[in-house]
Amino acid sequence: MAITFNTLNPDAKIFQELKKNPYWWTRFKKDSSLYIEIRKDNQVNVYFEGGSVARIHYCSKHKKLQVFTHHKYLDLPAPSKSNAYIECSDIIDKPIEKDSEILICDKVIERVKTCYSQKHAINGVVDKEKWSEKFIQGSLITKSLAFRLDSEFAYNDASEKIRFDIVRCDNGVITFVELKRIGDGRMLHKTDKSPEIIDQMDRYKDFITKYTDELLTYYQKLYDVKAGLGLPVPQVRPISINPEPHLLIFDNWTKETSRRKIHRERLVDILNREHISFSIQTDL
Repeated sequence: MAITFNTLNPDAKIFQELKKNPYWWTRFKKDSSLYIEIRKDNQVNVYFEGGSVARIHYCSKHKKLQVFTHHKYLDLPAPSKSNAYIECSDIIDKPIEKDSEILICDKVIERVKTCYSQKHAINGVVDKEKWSEKFIQGSLITKSLAFRLDSEFAYNDASEKIRFDIVRCDNGVITFVELKRIGDGRMLHKTDKSPEIIDQMDRYKDFITKYTDELLTYYQKLYDVKAGLGLPVPQVRPISINPEPHLLIFDNWTKETSRRKIHRERLVDILNREHISFSIQTDL
C-alpha cells in the first residue's frame, strides 16, 4: 500500500468545532500534565504519561464532536467484553452530581492520574528502574514543549511499519527521535554484532530520505493546525527535515554494577562504530 501524507485536512470539521472551545477541550488544554496530538486521519488524541485519556473525532452522521475514553475513567462498567471505551460527549461537560461545580471531565482527569500513573507505584512512587518507556516518553514530552511537535508518528509502508516516538522541531528543523531504555534487549547482543536497533535506525533513515518532501509538507500542516487550536508549538515553523534519525537512550539504572558499566561502554562503542546519532539521558 502506497504511503499518503495528504489526508490531514486543516479545514476538517473537527478542527472548526474544537476552535469553539467546549469546556472539556479547554480543560484538557490547560492541564500541563496532559499533551494533545493531531493525527493524520483528522482525529485528536489526549495523553497522560503516554497513556490515552481521550480520542476525539467529528461524527458526520450526528454532526458533533465525539469523545471516547476508557470506562474506568468514567467510573462506569465496560460497554462490552471486546470494547473498553465509551463515547461520552453527551456527559463529559456535565456536573458529577446535581449542583456540583466539579464536572465529569474533571473527574476523568483525576481518575487517569490515580488509575493509570499509580498502577506500579509503592506509596505513590514508581522506582526509577521500573519506569516504563511510555512513562518516560510522556514525561519527556510534557517537559519539552518548546521544541516537541509530535509523538507516535506512524505509517505502514509497503513492506514495513514505521513509528517515531518523538518528533522535534528545533529552529525549524524536524528531527525524528527513537526512544529506548538502556536495558532494552534490542539495544545490545552478547556479542559485538550489530543489534536490532541498528537495523531499525537504518530503516528510519531510509524512510526519511525517501519521503523528505512529503514529511515536511505534512508537518507544516500539522504545525498550523496545532497553532490554530491554541496548542503548544515550537517557536519556528518547520522549514527542513534532518535526514538523520536520533536515538535517545534513557539510562534508568540506579544501581551501579561492573556488568552495567561494561554494558554502557559496549553500547556506546557499537553506536559510534555504526555512525548512529544518539544521546544518553539519565533524568527527566
